[in-house]
Amino acid sequence: MSKRSQIKGNDDDLFDRPDDDDDAVGTAGVADALALACLRAALPADLRRRIRYGDAVAVVVQAPAADWCDVLARAARKDAAQIVSLARDGTSRRDHDPARGNDGVAGDLARGRSVVGVSQDPQRFLPSTLIAVADAQVRVRAPDAKVLRSLLRKHASGRVPDALPDVSMLGFHEIVASFRSGAAAGDVVDRLAAVAKRKAVARTGDGPALQELPWVPAGAMRWGLSLAAEVAAHRAGAAWPKDSSALFHGPPGTGKTLFARAVAKSCGLNFIATSPSSWFRNTTGLNDVVTAFTRSWDAARAARPAIYFIDEIDGLPDRSKLDADRLSWWAPLLDAVLLALSGGSDSERDGLVICAATNHPEKIDPALLRPGRIGRLIEIGPPDATGLAAVLRHHLGTALAGADLVPAASLAPGTTPAQAAQWADDTLRLARDAGRAPMLDDLLRVIAPPDHRSPADRRVAAVHEAGHCVAYREAGLTIASTSIVARGDSGGETRAAGRPSMFPTRADLDAGVVILLAGRSAEEVVLGAASTGAVIDLAMATRALADGHGSHGLGDTLRHRPDPAASLAFDHALRAAVDADLARLHARALDLIRRRRADVECIADALLDRRFLTGDDVAALLGRTVCNGGAKSRAKNAKGGSRIRARNA
Repeated sequence: MSKRSQIKGNDDDLFDRPDDDDDAVGTAGVADALALACLRAALPADLRRRIRYGDAVAVVVQAPAADWCDVLARAARKDAAQIVSLARDGTSRRDHDPARGNDGVAGDLARGRSVVGVSQDPQRFLPSTLIAVADAQVRVRAPDAKVLRSLLRKHASGRVPDALPDVSMLGFHEIVASFRSGAAAGDVVDRLAAVAKRKAVARTGDGPALQELPWVPAGAMRWGLSLAAEVAAHRAGAAWPKDSSALFHGPPGTGKTLFARAVAKSCGLNFIATSPSSWFRNTTGLNDVVTAFTRSWDAARAARPAIYFIDEIDGLPDRSKLDADRLSWWAPLLDAVLLALSGGSDSERDGLVICAATNHPEKIDPALLRPGRIGRLIEIGPPDATGLAAVLRHHLGTALAGADLVPAASLAPGTTPAQAAQWADDTLRLARDAGRAPMLDDLLRVIAPPDHRSPADRRVAAVHEAGHCVAYREAGLTIASTSIVARGDSGGETRAAGRPSMFPTRADLDAGVVILLAGRSAEEVVLGAASTGAVIDLAMATRALADGHGSHGLGDTLRHRPDPAASLAFDHALRAAVDADLARLHARALDLIRRRRADVECIADALLDRRFLTGDDVAALLGRTVCNGGAKSRAKNAKGGSRIRARNA
C-alpha cells in the first residue's frame, strides 16, 4: 500500500484561507506553518480555488528534499473526505514504487477526491498513474525572505532584522530547529545564519580557488573558469549552463578532488562529494546500496546550485565486461545511476554540475560518458616544474620565502601534487628537528636524498639511462630529462617531451622497442654485461610487440586477440614472432650503442656528476665533439661517489 498522510484539516488549512491572508498561521507549529507557506507559494491560485471548491484534481508536488515530504503531504490535506495525500521519499523500496498505489489513485479520483502526491523525485517514487493524469505538477522551493519573515513575525519575539540569511541549503528540520520557544527574532536569524555558514564551509570547503592552483593543466583551467563565468551569467538571468559535466582523469595524487573543490569555490557552488565505495559502507544488501546512492543524489539536488562529485567512479563496473550473473547483480545500481545522471527533464539537472574522477578512464562504462551524463573528459596530469614549484610554495607557506623553487622541482619530473605536499612537510620537519629555519638544502635532501648505492651500481644506472637518451635522440625525439635519482624500485628515469603518436606505425613500434632495449644494450656494450635493472623495459617491450602482432595487425596476421600478452603462454606462433622481433631489435639497439658509445659515456659521466640532466643539458652534451671531464668524473666516483651537487638547484 502507498504511504498516506491522514490528518484532519483545521481552520488554518491552506485552502480555507483567503489568498491574500499571508499572516494567518494561527496555532499551527513552526513546522506546519513553514510547510504550509512554501506549498501555498508553489500552488497557483486557480488550482487552490479548484481544490477548495471541491473539484477532484490530481497534483504532483516535487519537494526540495526527502525530509520535506511528510510535512508537505500533511499540509496539503484539507480533510479525509475530500483530499488524499501521498508522501513518498524512497525509504521503502517496496511501497515507494511507481507500480504500486495506482488503483488507489484511480479510485480516489473516481470518488471525487483530490489526490496530491509529494516526493523529492516524483518520477521515481510516486504512482505512475498519478504522474500520467496530473492536472498540475509544481515544485516547492525552500523558504524565501518573504516566507521566513512571516514565520519570524508569528513564531519569534521582537523586531525582525532587515537582512535575512539564505536558507536554501538548509534541511527542513534544520530550519525548524533554529526556532526556539520564546526566542527573539534576531537570535533565530543568527542561528539560521550560523547553520548556513557551517554547511557552506562543509560543502564548498576552505581550500584554494582555481586561481590559486597554477599547476592545473591549461585545458582544465579553461574549463573551470568558463564554467564559473557561465554560472555567474546564470545568476544574472541566463539559463543554467548545459553540458557542463566532466570526468577528471589522471594518475593518483594529481589533485583531481582538489581541483573539483576549487571549481566549486570559484563558481560559488555547493560541493556534494560521494563515491561508490561510500554507497557500500554500512549496507547489508544491494537495496541498501541503491538507497545510499539515491540519498546522495537527493542531497545534491537539495543543495542546488551545486557540484555533485563522484570520486573513484571506476568502482562502477563496465557492463560490457560483466558476465550474465554479475550483470544481474549490478544492474539495479547501474540503472539507478544512469537514470539519475540522465535526468528526466532539463529542470531536474538545472543547478547541478555532475563531475567525477578516476585513475582509470578506460574502465568507465561508455554509457556514463555519453553527452547528457558525463560527456567531457579532462586530464589532470602531473604538473611541470613551474607548477610543481607553485605547489611546493603553497605548502611551504612563508618558509624559503624568495627562493627559486623551480630548479629543485625540476629534479623530480612527473611528481604529483600529493607527493610535493609530502616533500614540503618533510622539509619543514627536517628544519624543526634541527632547531632552525628551513633551508633550500633541506628541500634538496628531501627531493633527491643522498645516494647510498655503491659506485658500481650508480655507474650501471648512469650507463643505462644514457643508453635510453641516445636512442631517443636517434629516433628524432626530444628528451625532457634524465636522472639517476633513486625513487622506490627505480634506479633512474629518462622522460621524453611531447606526446606519442596517436596512430603509431610498425616503424614507430620498432623505434619504441629499440629505445626500451637501449638501456640494457648500453650496459652490455659499455660495462661488458647486462644487469637485472631492465625488468620494466623488457616487460614493456614484450607487451608492445605482442599487442602489435596480436591486436593491431602490425605483424604477419590480421587476426585480433583481446589480450595478446596473456596469450604468449600458450600461443606458440605469437611467442615465436615476439621472440624474433626482440632479438632483431636488440641487435639494432646494440649496433646503435656501439656506434654512439662515446655519447653514451659522456652522458653517463655527466649523470654521475650531477644526478639530473634536463633535455637541454643532454642536447648540449651531444652537441660537443668531445666530452671533457669524463675520466675525472669516473675517478672521483670510483673513490666513493660524488657529493650530491644539484647544479640546477
